[in-house]
Amino acid sequence: MSKILCPICGTATSLSPVIIEDKRAYLSDESSEERAVFGRARVSAITDDTSPHYVSHGVFTCQACGERFVAKKHNWEDREWIPVYPFPHKSVAEEIPEPIKSEFEEANLCFAVGAYIACLLMCRTVVIALQRQQNVSNLKELMGKGTISKTLYEKADEVRLWGNIVGHEDIMPDSVIREDSEQLLTYLESVLNAVYVEPARFEALKLKRKQVEKRSTES
Repeated sequence: MSKILCPICGTATSLSPVIIEDKRAYLSDESSEERAVFGRARVSAITDDTSPHYVSHGVFTCQACGERFVAKKHNWEDREWIPVYPFPHKSVAEEIPEPIKSEFEEANLCFAVGAYIACLLMCRTVVIALQRQQNVSNLKELMGKGTISKTLYEKADEVRLWGNIVGHEDIMPDSVIREDSEQLLTYLESVLNAVYVEPARFEALKLKRKQVEKRSTES
């Protein structure tokens, strides 16, 4: 089987279906006169929906962390398996302050469940919260203060513009696809990293260096 991203540990893992004991598994036996032959068997925990209008589900084991998760595949479109439980979503850096952190987590969760319009609405909410937390009225002021670069300003503004479109215009649900939301989430993450994560980690690294230097001079 192909590989899939584990929704628990985030590692790319081979699809390894869980094997279960079935006391009344259907056994193919053309030599029997019985209409159906049942017996004990070990079978994989995957539904076998052959109808082109059904969705197959399976229980798999991650080869990296050993945890189990549920994935599905749309048979009529011949898609790859997609994790559905637990909801796969990226963890958000602890350096990002509240309520921005919770709102960005919610945007990631919307993306994970395929609610792409809701994802972009939450991304716009994050941008608004960022401006409020930084005491600016718009993103241009944030760039003017030197907090973000021109490139990051353009990315953040694109997130804002998409959020405005889905929030105020009557658009078809399929107007926003997975790739659109994923790209805009990546843009927003790069902005949050520049404003909160990288400065905090840089200061922590400098502090650690000074502590190491102090210990070395005292010894």
